Amino acid sequence: MGILVSKNLVCIVLAAFMGCAYSFRGSLPPGLETVEVSQFRSSVTEYGLETELTSIVTEAMVTDGRLSVVSANPDTRVSGRVTAFTRNAEEYTGGEQVQRYRLDLRVEITMEDLRNEDFLIRNETVAEWILYDPAAETLAQARERLVREVAGEIVQKCLSGW
Repeated sequence: MGILVSKNLVCIVLAAFMGCAYSFRGSLPPGLETVEVSQFRSSVTEYGLETELTSIVTEAMVTDGRLSVVSANPDTRVSGRVTAFTRNAEEYTGGEQVQRYRLDLRVEITMEDLRNEDFLIRNETVAEWILYDPAAETLAQARERLVREVAGEIVQKCLSGW
């Protein structure tokens, strides 16, 4: 009787594991293996933001590993345009000094399935904001932190968000 219970328990556990299999491909359509990250464009005056964003999105795609990043004959292409970057004082000290700033970044992204000549994502906005203390962090450091957050959101939306 003990052996029969053990065999049944093993079968139940195996069935549970097989039914709960997880795919690291997320919700990508079948057959997509490669991606090209096009140079992002910008509609803002913040110099170099689009280059930094392109680099960090590419780095995040490589790190994620679900699609191989290529420059020739990709299955899909990700492109984007920085549509807004603002820095506004958020909090002041009693002496009217800025204690915290708010940085906002908006990027419009598109992801094309080049095999089927179709859009997986078309002109969708990814927007994030952060607060930073200029006494603890430079604008460049805060900007990089914000760009990394936005890049992470872009990759997540492209690979599993639709």
